[in-house]
Amino acid sequence: MQIRSRLTYQFVAIAALIQLLASVLVYVNSAAYRESSFYEQLKNRAANKTVLLMELDGVEPERLEELQELGAPGLPEELFFVYNFKNELLFSSDKAQRLQIDSLHLDEVRLKEEARFAFDGYELAGVMFADRYNRLVVVIAARDIAGFQQLKNLRRVLIIAFAISLVLLWLLAWAYAGQALRPISRIIGQVDQMSFPLLDRRLVGAEVEDELGRLTATFNNLLDRIEGSLAMQRNFVANASHELRTPLTVIQGQLDVLLLKSRSEAEYKAKISSVLDDIRNLTNISNRLLMLAQADSEYPARLFGKVAVDDLLWRCQADIQGRNPKAVIHITLEEELMEAEHLEVQGNEELLKSVVQNLMENAVKYSPAQEAFVSLKSTAEHVLLEVRDEGIGIPEDELEQVFQPFFRSSNVKEIKGHGIGLSLVERIVRLHKGEIKVKSKAGRGTTFSVRLPRGF
Repeated sequence: MQIRSRLTYQFVAIAALIQLLASVLVYVNSAAYRESSFYEQLKNRAANKTVLLMELDGVEPERLEELQELGAPGLPEELFFVYNFKNELLFSSDKAQRLQIDSLHLDEVRLKEEARFAFDGYELAGVMFADRYNRLVVVIAARDIAGFQQLKNLRRVLIIAFAISLVLLWLLAWAYAGQALRPISRIIGQVDQMSFPLLDRRLVGAEVEDELGRLTATFNNLLDRIEGSLAMQRNFVANASHELRTPLTVIQGQLDVLLLKSRSEAEYKAKISSVLDDIRNLTNISNRLLMLAQADSEYPARLFGKVAVDDLLWRCQADIQGRNPKAVIHITLEEELMEAEHLEVQGNEELLKSVVQNLMENAVKYSPAQEAFVSLKSTAEHVLLEVRDEGIGIPEDELEQVFQPFFRSSNVKEIKGHGIGLSLVERIVRLHKGEIKVKSKAGRGTTFSVRLPRGF
């Protein structure tokens, strides 16, 4: 069922229930008022009869016949009864004996001095009459024909009004639901017009300060992220293909040349050694791309555990200096860090090792002296790592792009590299709910600051 139909049904049901309750309340109150009003008329008639009865000397039937003929015109089908203290009927205007009043009702009148009751379509009011010589009960009965006719008319009017109002409510609810859902229909129409090549389009209406405006803004933000991710993916695929194609082309070229003619053993060894270097380079690129994809996924979070950051620093220092004996890496720990747990964070050890190693290698690579300065600090909630060099630096207008995959600064084109390391570092830090910042000045060096939470 469509939302418009569901809203219409719900609106009509709620309004109909309210109107039905109001109609029932009106009818019940009107019925109660009719009953109370007619009883007051019966009681007044009984009181008048009682006054006239008190003026008579005795209660002979002839005198009561005279009493019946006195006074104002009676109520519809009015009947007049008089009973003595033995509940014997002294007088009755009911010649057809339509009503038989039992002793229980008469005793109730004597007990309460006045009472009302109804049976056989008549409503009755009884009044106690007492003097020195008599203890009589006067009962007046009548039919409220006009009152019941008014109730019947009221009931008919309420039913007709209820039926008409249901139709009007349905029409109004259908129109109102359509008006309320029109912005959603407009959004659906705009979304239907979007396709993969047209993700640069955005929904109109985000400037409205209501729920639909916030929904539109949220959807536009999602489109921004999707478009950015797709652009990044396209660039990643293009750059990865280029980076992988280059060593593969070199390997193929060397092997083709090697097969053109017979060569000496030394030449074969030299070519094979060159091919092995290219294969190692290709393997290094593949490993970094694999780790970059791993850093973009969520599954490493299940492998998180305690990682000693200071231990990673010493191990990365040993690995880098083992491969490059000229590299000089200075590691400084904060004096207050006396206990090992102060240096621990929650994370994936291999990924965090890649962060530290990439930052150290870059500091050594882009520093003429091949020197890096590393410091480690700790707070109550974070571990702070800083890697600094005094190398060529990064141009200020390129700082915002250093974490993009395969991006390389304009001043490092002559230095061997692939532009994967820093993007890998940024994604690993983000995966660990951390933060990385860079400060640099061309010709004066670069500083990378990493802040990792202890646990999350």
